[in-house]
Amino acid sequence: MDCKTVMAPIKTCLYAEDPAGSAIDFMVEKHMGLVPVTDRAGKFVGLISGDQLMGHLLPRTISAMGRMKRGMKQASYFQESAADMNERLKSLRDTKIGDLVDRETRVAYPDTPLIDALMLIQKKQYVVPVVDENYKLLGAISFFSVLYALRDEYDRDAVESGKAKEREDRHKNRGGDK
Repeated sequence: MDCKTVMAPIKTCLYAEDPAGSAIDFMVEKHMGLVPVTDRAGKFVGLISGDQLMGHLLPRTISAMGRMKRGMKQASYFQESAADMNERLKSLRDTKIGDLVDRETRVAYPDTPLIDALMLIQKKQYVVPVVDENYKLLGAISFFSVLYALRDEYDRDAVESGKAKEREDRHKNRGGDK
């Protein structure tokens, strides 16, 4: 089994040049904690995660101490208000998404054996982007897409046809290759 067999299409793209506020809103609306990011040409840039965003909501002192060798275990002695966190969230919303992504994300290719993607997922990379030879994002593999693909009623031909239609529709919505 290869990655193209189980990858899920990317229905909505987050662009590296856009403000992080759009990523935050998207992640909250879709209940997604890890989302692929591309440039406007569809080239994969990295993943943005809820973990990364939460780190930016912490007070700078705690963030700096967390990067120390032993880190911090508790910070309950800090007196934080909703206003303090909202102020940090407000400034984070204006940051470019591309400044917040993990650019060290491992990727798979359509013909990569699925077992390789499963090993990445097992090692805590919960979303494995699938890209072509030019690094254009084609889809992604997650725990859910693998389990969905293994269901008895899964019709590979119908799914492939649906994925092709979604790619065509996305291409039309972007106005083709500009």
